[in-house]
Amino acid sequence: MNTTAEDIRKLPMVRILIPWGTGVAVGLKNTWLAGWTGTILLLILFTAFIAGFFFTKKNYRLRYVFGMIAVLFLFTAGWFLSSQKIARIQNILPEKKEGVYVAEILEPGKTANGAPTAVCRIINKIDDTIPFPVHFRLVIYFEGNMDAVKPGNRFCFSGQLQPLPQPKNPEEFDYGRYLLLRGISGYARIRDEKIIWFPSGSSTIRSLAWEAREYLLEILKKYKIPEKERGVMAALSLGYREDLTEDTMRAYRSAGAMHILAVSGLHVGIIYLLFQYITFFLQRKKWGRIIRSLLGLCVLWGYAFLTGLSPSVVRAATMFSFFTAAGLLNRKVSSLNILASAVFVILVAEPFLIAQPGFQLSAAAVASIGAFYPKIALLWEPRNPLFAKIWSLVALTLSAQAGTFLLCIYYFHQFPVYFILANLVAVPLAGILLYGIVTLYLIAWWSFPASILSAILTFLTSLLNHSTHFIETLPGSVITGLWITPVQMALLGTSILFLAIFLYYKKAYLLQLAMIGFSGSLLISAEQKWQNSKNDLVAVYDLPHYSVISIRAGKCRIILCDSLAMKRPEYILSKTENFRIKENIEPSVLMGPEGIWPEDTREFAISLRLSDGCRLIALPGKNIVLTEDMNIPSRQQIIKAHILIITGRKFQAPSALMTCFRPDLVVSDASVPDGCNKRYAEFFSRNNVPFHPVAWSGAFVREE
Repeated sequence: MNTTAEDIRKLPMVRILIPWGTGVAVGLKNTWLAGWTGTILLLILFTAFIAGFFFTKKNYRLRYVFGMIAVLFLFTAGWFLSSQKIARIQNILPEKKEGVYVAEILEPGKTANGAPTAVCRIINKIDDTIPFPVHFRLVIYFEGNMDAVKPGNRFCFSGQLQPLPQPKNPEEFDYGRYLLLRGISGYARIRDEKIIWFPSGSSTIRSLAWEAREYLLEILKKYKIPEKERGVMAALSLGYREDLTEDTMRAYRSAGAMHILAVSGLHVGIIYLLFQYITFFLQRKKWGRIIRSLLGLCVLWGYAFLTGLSPSVVRAATMFSFFTAAGLLNRKVSSLNILASAVFVILVAEPFLIAQPGFQLSAAAVASIGAFYPKIALLWEPRNPLFAKIWSLVALTLSAQAGTFLLCIYYFHQFPVYFILANLVAVPLAGILLYGIVTLYLIAWWSFPASILSAILTFLTSLLNHSTHFIETLPGSVITGLWITPVQMALLGTSILFLAIFLYYKKAYLLQLAMIGFSGSLLISAEQKWQNSKNDLVAVYDLPHYSVISIRAGKCRIILCDSLAMKRPEYILSKTENFRIKENIEPSVLMGPEGIWPEDTREFAISLRLSDGCRLIALPGKNIVLTEDMNIPSRQQIIKAHILIITGRKFQAPSALMTCFRPDLVVSDASVPDGCNKRYAEFFSRNNVPFHPVAWSGAFVREE
């Protein structure tokens, strides 16, 4: 009877991937091994690895020592590779950032308002008409209508390079870090008159792929498919999501069907299954199987080419290529081992992918299906063929969700309750639509049948959209406000792993270890809630031109906004959502300057109006004063203010403020102009009063 240890030995690539992947992840956070230290350490471990390999042959009892050396070597190699790469990208911008550069477009795109942008490779920096070779990537924002923004096109521009932006609000999406992990070192904004375009050169594979995708997108426009349905069809078949509306994306996300709109393993798998079904007759002979496998690889990478070589499709095609190769060699290899091989090769080529949610979700879904599906599918074996198909889809959905729900909670802070119902509708419809859209691309030249097919596809896409919107509107369709820390995710992920192993080996200690992980995560959540209930919190957000202040004290959850911010409540709530969830500032009451505080908060916080444009907020043990265009009241007694928050666009004489208040700290919020901040900074510096201008220093957060 096989033991757990014996079965683990049959998964060599899994055993290699775990230390390697861990090292890669550590290297993205800590670049300590980027220099000579890492090189020397890696050489020492490599020497020990080679020596251990030969010693183990002579003395088998030393195999565990060799195993530990191998793990350390793989971990260090992964750490060294990723830290070396990230350090090079971080430090590559020239010291004198303003100048003339030659660039090549790699990936065109659009901003939220439709302006052209592109990821570009910088080839040369020109000093005194002499080109010097440089090699780094930038995001370039083009100011104007740029028809020449196509992959492979080269241009010369004059501009100021900017370093990657840093997040200015707590728990804000770190766009700079996102760009860094795509190999991008900075950005620039360029006007038309600052650009000289070079004549188009020879086409590259990337530019040909982009042109192929643009041609297919034009087919969808040619047959006058409505914009909403066209956006879904383009996302479903080509991974092109720039035409999707925010309303559509929210509905699919809330229903638990967002993976339908992100071309990945599901879509590549559907295409591959169609090919397998069409070429079933080739399976009968040995040479036929070889031809079938080779043609299958061509179909996989041909589809990846048509999607513009989208990173998610390339990842999925790589994984399926490994499965196809295993079938071609007629090797009975574990699906987990094949998955680990594919992930290992991908991470060697592009280690930054380990930090991308899409890559993590894809790998976790495939691994989870391989681990859980065989066991879940056996729980019920219906005789009715229709019920058997439905149950198979339910088992598949549950298996994938078991491996991805933690990542969904960690990144998106929500969980779709009706994900099974959504996938029962969305997955079959998505399969039919994908086959139909591919057929439409193939017969687009034949107008009459293509017109009929496009009408059918429009109806089916509309049905998919309406069903998703309906599921979104069901009571309790999505649980929001969920937050887990990286430690909790590690504990829960390990628990799920032990649970999966328990399903196969029925060892009691595995279940006990899983329960310990779950219990540890619950204890962390309880401790966080206790800390949040014990401490008061004041946060002044850096949202340019807006005054937005969060207050948490006991049961009091208030977001104070100026009249301008009150006109955009959805924007304010979305920008502060992650921090509010983490710090338990939910549900929050959005309140304008003249708002009346709820009665149930008065036990914990009292708001008093001192004069026009001046408010005192009394919390347990501290006073907070907010001033805006303040009419200075004549007071005989100076009020002690732990925090004085200056708001508004008009300058308020700080000397006059100091005659009324004695602050421990002064904060100017994001509505205060730079000119006023300069004058405030000079005054408070002379008077030794700590000053925090949010517009310059980022959000202010105080928790006590």
